[in-house]
Amino acid sequence: MDVLILGSASASGSRERDNTYLLLQHEEGNWMIDVGGNPLGKLKQAEIPLQSIQGVILTHFHIDHIFGLPSLLWGMWLGKRKEPLIICCPQDHKDQLGDILRAYRTDEWPIGFEIKVQPFDCAEPGTLFVQGDMTVSVFTSLHSGSTSGIRVACGDKVLVYSADTAPSEWIRSQPRIDVLIHEATQARGDMSIHTSLEGILTFYPVDRIPQVIAIHLTDDEPYEEVLAQYKKTGTPGVLLAHDMMRVSL
Repeated sequence: MDVLILGSASASGSRERDNTYLLLQHEEGNWMIDVGGNPLGKLKQAEIPLQSIQGVILTHFHIDHIFGLPSLLWGMWLGKRKEPLIICCPQDHKDQLGDILRAYRTDEWPIGFEIKVQPFDCAEPGTLFVQGDMTVSVFTSLHSGSTSGIRVACGDKVLVYSADTAPSEWIRSQPRIDVLIHEATQARGDMSIHTSLEGILTFYPVDRIPQVIAIHLTDDEPYEEVLAQYKKTGTPGVLLAHDMMRVSL
């Protein structure tokens, strides 16, 4: 299984990055985590057919994480999709998702395929679905409003995506993480509903995690300075995400 980072910017946007969203690539079908800008273009760049997208997991409903959804649906309609599309979303935002679909009048295109909404409870860890050897689960993220991080187990490997969050004791307490993709909205300092790169390096046992990738990055933040500073103390290197970066699990 691979993870393709389609976008890696924070909510404030970027000169070179799309807002943060990911693609889980699995032999039995692909899943998008959130939908930032230009999903159709990014999928074309990666030569991934729209028909391979089984569903979308929305971690929360801040605009930078959902605004590409109408474009994705429109592209699927143009591509004459017939297979159902699953959209997993926080239970608290099920009605809002319905409002968005009605506002874009998907029933008048007509969209041509069934949208299956699968709500989940952000307050409780739980399994979303099992697909072959891949199990996708959610856990509570420490952000404003209902927000969930994503845990993916594939074979004996584990990937954790923090979504937007303050430093998380749940993540820190996990017995095994092979890949941690964690937001770093700033380079330094404490944040109430986000995490800085410095926070990742000081809060989590990064020496025990084989791959740590900082995402949700903000332009002009001194991330490289922070990485250089902590490398001097013996802390293993942490990678900065970039659009179209591929991570293997």
